[in-house]
Amino acid sequence: MAALAALGAPPVPKIFATMEEGPIPGGINPGEAWLESHGRSLGHFVDGTWLKPPGRASLECPEAIMGRPVAVVPAGDSSDLAVAVAAAAAAAKAWAGLGGPQRGQCLTRLAAALDGDHRGTMGALLALAGGRPLCRTLGADLDLGLRLLQVPAGGAQLGPSGLEGWTPLGECPLSPVPCALPVSPDPPFVPPGVVAVVLGGPCSLPALLWKLGPLLAMGECSG
Repeated sequence: MAALAALGAPPVPKIFATMEEGPIPGGINPGEAWLESHGRSLGHFVDGTWLKPPGRASLECPEAIMGRPVAVVPAGDSSDLAVAVAAAAAAAKAWAGLGGPQRGQCLTRLAAALDGDHRGTMGALLALAGGRPLCRTLGADLDLGLRLLQVPAGGAQLGPSGLEGWTPLGECPLSPVPCALPVSPDPPFVPPGVVAVVLGGPCSLPALLWKLGPLLAMGECSG
């Protein structure tokens, strides 16, 4: 106890009473640092670029637990949706044309990047947005999200086996839920194109990748 007091740590009974988390190693919250690097003013992320249409009202993004604003984003409208769909449509042919093995490799590299140098930042941002403890977002939540990306990526790298005999609105062999997509019933499989995924917020990373992983692995582009 004396050693903890010397280090400036709260006594153990207080930790159990308040259930507050300890300090982040290094003393810097990587999520807050990432937001600061963007001036805490984000945009709509489309085609690898933050789009900030002029003349828009700003919407605050509050921290889930305390409600303090951590960033602002421009209010979106139908024109922003049109831009996102057009960008996805432009990328769809090239993405589908890569073939399953190459798409799987791309998604595997994405999972590795999220699990590497960006893991701390991703976990801290998820904690701010979802209100879950940092130990959960850095651990179970992020690990589950990565598995939901790695599993369809691995399936895509195995090639087109298993796609024969698909029928419209069939079940996607890389997803635990029905794809509900009008797919070609005869091989070779042809991805339908752009798919919109609508999620209510706050959305966890596993919930997002549970839907996006199989779609991207099968050659769709999400708008």
